[in-house]
Amino acid sequence: MRVAFDNITITPKNYIGMPMAGYTRPDPCLGKLDDIFAYGILLEASNKDIVNKYLLLISLDLLKIPMSIADYIKLKIKKLFDFLSPEQILIHCTHTHSAPDLTGEFQFPGGIFNAIKGIMFGMNRNDKYVVYFVDKIVKMVQKLFDKLIPCKMAWMKTPFNPDIVINRRHPSRRSTPELGVITFRRFDNNEMIGFIINYACHPTTLPGENNKISAEYPGRIINNINELTNNTIEAVYFNGPSADLNPITTCGTNYNELENAGKEGRKKMYGQSGTYDDTQRIGNIIAKKALKMAQSIKSEEYYQELEFIAEVRHYWIPFKDYKYFTPAWSQNKLSFIIKKYLILPVTKILSENANFPAFIIKRKPFRFHCYSIIQYVRLRLKSNKAENKLSILTVPGELFEDLGKILFKKSPTGKEDTFIFQNANDWIAYLFSPREYIEIGGYEPVASFSPKCGEYTIKEVLNLFDEVKNQ
Repeated sequence: MRVAFDNITITPKNYIGMPMAGYTRPDPCLGKLDDIFAYGILLEASNKDIVNKYLLLISLDLLKIPMSIADYIKLKIKKLFDFLSPEQILIHCTHTHSAPDLTGEFQFPGGIFNAIKGIMFGMNRNDKYVVYFVDKIVKMVQKLFDKLIPCKMAWMKTPFNPDIVINRRHPSRRSTPELGVITFRRFDNNEMIGFIINYACHPTTLPGENNKISAEYPGRIINNINELTNNTIEAVYFNGPSADLNPITTCGTNYNELENAGKEGRKKMYGQSGTYDDTQRIGNIIAKKALKMAQSIKSEEYYQELEFIAEVRHYWIPFKDYKYFTPAWSQNKLSFIIKKYLILPVTKILSENANFPAFIIKRKPFRFHCYSIIQYVRLRLKSNKAENKLSILTVPGELFEDLGKILFKKSPTGKEDTFIFQNANDWIAYLFSPREYIEIGGYEPVASFSPKCGEYTIKEVLNLFDEVKNQ
């Protein structure tokens, strides 16, 4: 087994005046707090055949990436390395809310109505930037193949929340996301090469008032690890199921009071006014814990041989509503009608001429389906004394905490040996349960392509898990 790490800045050259993704800001980009990067990890398996020999993982400091751009990245990589199939390339976005807009929905600064205008008429006006950062990613991949070195691999997960994360819809849960690391050491001298960090929290320490580019707390995690190790150990961050998990900056930690405060409590959690000090503080807390975990794994827990199978499952999501009547019905139904009879018909007509549309939509008269993918990688590892399996699952959007728990529980390799990377290969918005939509409603269902995005995604993943278990 061999591994290589590398990264490259993808900060736009002319970022001043660019529309920024993540919030309906009153102004475009006005500056930069820190650079945004593309990170790459290349794994070479132990088998001799070129098929399923290489696994390429890419993490981008961007809000989201539609499938059309992800496919464009894979196509550009495949032109140089034709032995790589799309299944062997995983592309993920950390979901920083302080990065350039790629889809056009934030093209027009202002409030929610300008965001709707952007979805319908904005399209993508940043094609030059897309071409620019994809070319840089390809150069990074070339370097990865040149840097491969023999290694061994191990991983660890532990619950971790020292009052830095809150479930903004259910604060009294006292959510405790798991912090996971996948570590790599040199085969010859046992020195640590680098590690993957997997945690679950929205990169929103900076509020909507921020108009400066930043990789957010995931970028500060990497920066802190560089400082703590004198740039001797590489690190890459992949975000986990964090659709309803926010960083705690100004809302406080009186969880029950926030829950009982109703609208005022939600306002405090959704509208926090953090600063760059919060970004650095939370990044530093996670970095120190992740590095300590990576360094604590014993030599006998590492594996020297790797084989893997990577597959992509394609599926269609219908734009349908549920049949119900609850206090949330009127708001949900109004949003559904506006999207079905106004936003989606117009967007579909315009997106046929756009270079990088936000969604891949199939249309019949007032019937819409969104096309997306899930990716699943099964790794089999061996050492002189033991054998183990590890799963890496991706979902094309922001996965609610409760749905993430279902997938961890049902995974063929079990909770401790499963890593979930959200916002990967595509983005179809929030992935929530029917209960969250029908009984509670709220912002997240309004922002999603379909109320059934979560249900259909979970169904596809569980069908895939059943197939794997029966093999």
